Amino acid sequence: MQSESGAYSRLWHDINRELWRSACAGVPPRGFIRAELWRRVDHTRLLEKSAAIRMARKNKAPGPVFRACNWLVETGPVSASHEMPEQSALDPQNAAIPESWPTSYPGVDTSIPVPRPDDARLDHYQAFVYAFVYAAQAAQNLQIDPASFEFGFDFSGHRWTVQGTDDEPFKKITVNFYYICAPPKIWNAIFLAIVKGHPASRRVAEQYVQSSEAQCLRAVYADLSPLRDHDVYDLSRMFDSLNARFFNNALPKPVIAWTTRMQYSILGTYDFHWDILRISKALNDRRVPEYAIEFVMYHEMLHIKHGARRENNRFLAHTANFRAEEKLYPKYLEAEQFCAQLKKLTKNED
Repeated sequence: MQSESGAYSRLWHDINRELWRSACAGVPPRGFIRAELWRRVDHTRLLEKSAAIRMARKNKAPGPVFRACNWLVETGPVSASHEMPEQSALDPQNAAIPESWPTSYPGVDTSIPVPRPDDARLDHYQAFVYAFVYAAQAAQNLQIDPASFEFGFDFSGHRWTVQGTDDEPFKKITVNFYYICAPPKIWNAIFLAIVKGHPASRRVAEQYVQSSEAQCLRAVYADLSPLRDHDVYDLSRMFDSLNARFFNNALPKPVIAWTTRMQYSILGTYDFHWDILRISKALNDRRVPEYAIEFVMYHEMLHIKHGARRENNRFLAHTANFRAEEKLYPKYLEAEQFCAQLKKLTKNED
């Protein structure tokens, strides 16, 4: 008789294979995999409530795989149908390296709020389906037939692993579970880093792992609280709060990430090309008051609002209007003073 552990390992393999097959064919996945996933998780939940599974721990489902499957069924009905995503990694605007970068970024009209369906919950399984579609499209962008290799997600300590031979360098590509909600741009960066070894794309793909979104997914399968991963501040939630308070909920949400290094001179950046907002890891400290890190986030969000233009290979973003609105932040002076002394205040205190 197959153990619960073996059943989940087999189920995970089947889900990945079915969703990759569908993505390669460009068609929505068949519903039986979703139904089987829901059935299996419900069965395990019932077993967990019984004395039998509590007494026989060896038969319990494996931690990471079961937690990921449990997360996949948290939202959305078992009978939900799936369409192809509206976004596409094949769209030139989502290319990892466009043929030419735009010369201007027009900014956002914050007098027109963007509808925010706060009561609508993301269908986790739908996001999983989209991840396979974006991965297949990213391979196609590099003239690689996605059907020529295996693809799936795992829960290892690696961002991705590649198996192959000299004759077939890409026989199997496995990507970490925390990438499943990544946008098409990130998938193009992942495949460009894997296939071409492109350093800039690799850095972008690696920096995404530091985003609140990716860290929350890491917490799903690792059974960790994001706070245990030393996230003192929730950057994603902070962006949403500032967007509501100062921007009429009109700013589109970029990829948000901590920097990989402790930076004290440049505390935040917004990359117009990649739509990535980064906050210095040095601010991820309990000794940093919330108004200080909020101000840095607010500054970068103003870049999204006001846009920028390129002149003589330089971006012109800090306009007079930008500087005037920056000073409207309620604790502008206090935040400026604290950030100027950040290294001294956080380095010299125990």
